[in-house]
Amino acid sequence: MLNTRLVKSALILLAGLMLAGTVAAKEMKIGFVDVQAVAAKIPQSAAMQETIRTEFAQRIEAVGKLEKDINFNIEKLRRDGPTMSEKQQDELKTTLNNQRQQYEQLARPLDEEIRNRQAEERNKVLALIKSAIDAVAEREKFDVVLNSGAAVYAKPEYDISDAVAAQVSKAK
Repeated sequence: MLNTRLVKSALILLAGLMLAGTVAAKEMKIGFVDVQAVAAKIPQSAAMQETIRTEFAQRIEAVGKLEKDINFNIEKLRRDGPTMSEKQQDELKTTLNNQRQQYEQLARPLDEEIRNRQAEERNKVLALIKSAIDAVAEREKFDVVLNSGAAVYAKPEYDISDAVAAQVSKAK
């Protein structure tokens, strides 16, 4: 009789705990946000790209001109090479080699600098997005907000991407 009473008490306690866990899970409000879509929508991303473009415009233009010159000389060597003297061909090949070296010296560091600046600016934008997610989640009483890629399925009404984009757009 004591064992039966103990078993019944344990079963009731276990059922209560399971029910409480289910109730607690249903009360949790979970949202999701597509961070990449938000980043693409917000004006700060376009401003970031424009800032980088203007910051490196002269150097990009110089590398582009050098690239055109190299292509022109390659085409000239291919087209006119058979009719050129050996001295002219050697001079053009030397010019091409010098241009290629100059291109390597300019293009690779420029590319690396641009990537570094893009990463810096992207981190600033992501920080703005994170702050906006926090603000929207606080305002709308979300307990958890996931990146949309982490959710296998979510109802569209739990997507706070537009609200986050609007919040970030307000920030300066």
